[in-house]
Amino acid sequence: MSNLNTAFEHLIKDIYDSETRLLAAMPELRDAAQNPRLKQALELHITQTQEQIERVKQIAGNCGFEVTGEVCQATVGLVKEAQAHVGEFKGTPAGDAVIISAAQKNEHYEIANYGCAVTWAELLGKDDCVALLEKSLQEEEETDDILSSIAESEVNRAALGQSEANASFAGSTSTAMGS
Repeated sequence: MSNLNTAFEHLIKDIYDSETRLLAAMPELRDAAQNPRLKQALELHITQTQEQIERVKQIAGNCGFEVTGEVCQATVGLVKEAQAHVGEFKGTPAGDAVIISAAQKNEHYEIANYGCAVTWAELLGKDDCVALLEKSLQEEEETDDILSSIAESEVNRAALGQSEANASFAGSTSTAMGS
């Protein structure tokens, strides 16, 4: 029978698959990052993701189902896209901007998942799950805020400076060649 309880179970399984895929992918982003604050934020989120996976397992256990059986196609695509873009820009100031962009896409997806799961858990009277889900939701929102702060205060300006330096160099080269 398809009902909200079944949908909740599928969502929790999807969240579990998403979190485990992201946990496997995050060290690559962290290692590619050049900005120390970005590296630190990604390292913190790796630790948080490990804790979030444990919470999801606890939720499934409380509800009497296993966390396996779902493949989060959205996360598969987000990870694949991140790996392609990070590989293209690795080692440049723009690389850190690309890492933040990829990480925030994942954060926004996770925020949507956890937000929906909180609402459904409340409706279903799964009070033992609500606090666990809210904790993970709060962590995802905080990570998104931290990434925004790093992007706005440091990384995007460094990437812009690289672009402007490249444009100035290209302009001076073409002028010199044109003389």
